[in-house]
Amino acid sequence: MDTASIADRSFAPHVALLGSQGWIVAPAGGEPRRGIAAQLRQWLQRGRTRREIIELDDHLLRDIGLTRSDVMAESRKHFWQP
Repeated sequence: MDTASIADRSFAPHVALLGSQGWIVAPAGGEPRRGIAAQLRQWLQRGRTRREIIELDDHLLRDIGLTRSDVMAESRKHFWQP
């Protein structure tokens, strides 16, 4: 078996690759799967945002269209909950 026939197999698109910055990137091929690093970044950002929004005063919350009860409900969610 030569290397050309190995390269033609469809194994490569199903393997997550390491990006240039060291992040795991989603496989090629248009599949809707997300990379692990992208999911972790989203969870970290969601947790950070929920912690920070609690610290805003009522005036700033009104500016962005939220109430204190909206913020309290959002802050009770776990980081993995959208």
